[in-house]
Amino acid sequence: MNNTPKFLLVSLFTLALTPSVSASIFEANEFSGHRVGGGYSNTDLILDNRALDWGDGIKLEYGYDINQIVGINASYQNNNGSKHGIDLDGSTLKVDSDIGYTFQFEEWSVKPYGAVGLARVNEKASYDGYSDSFKEISLMGGMGVRANLDMGLYTDLRYDFFNVDHQDQDQLSLTVGYRF
Repeated sequence: MNNTPKFLLVSLFTLALTPSVSASIFEANEFSGHRVGGGYSNTDLILDNRALDWGDGIKLEYGYDINQIVGINASYQNNNGSKHGIDLDGSTLKVDSDIGYTFQFEEWSVKPYGAVGLARVNEKASYDGYSDSFKEISLMGGMGVRANLDMGLYTDLRYDFFNVDHQDQDQLSLTVGYRF
């Protein structure tokens, strides 16, 4: 029996509840704020325990740090490439919550974190005049580390993984942006 709809419902509920619960437990402080950034993304398809390059692209993201532990994120990543005679074109839209701890230093901070959320994948592969495509929503997990300078600049190195169309995919991204 497929439990994916139940997991999606529970994940959406948890994601929606996280900011309100966190905000009531922890008061807003210097760690709260909006983030906007862009950067590089690479997508791999995992088949038979081997990573196949599924294309490079850009990443655009918006995030809000609720406190020094919890943040919420929305991002868009695309991947394009041509491998072994196959033209690849895809995009991923993600909504997630990151949970970690921000370590404050003199003029900067760093936050290692884990993330959980949803990924909506839209992929198209074209070869020899034929094309195949799919759209799917999946639970996703991830981990990363975000460094913030007190002047507002930040950088985020992140690894996400999810399963779509009976295939595992993972994405590695490096984002640079501004926190305000």
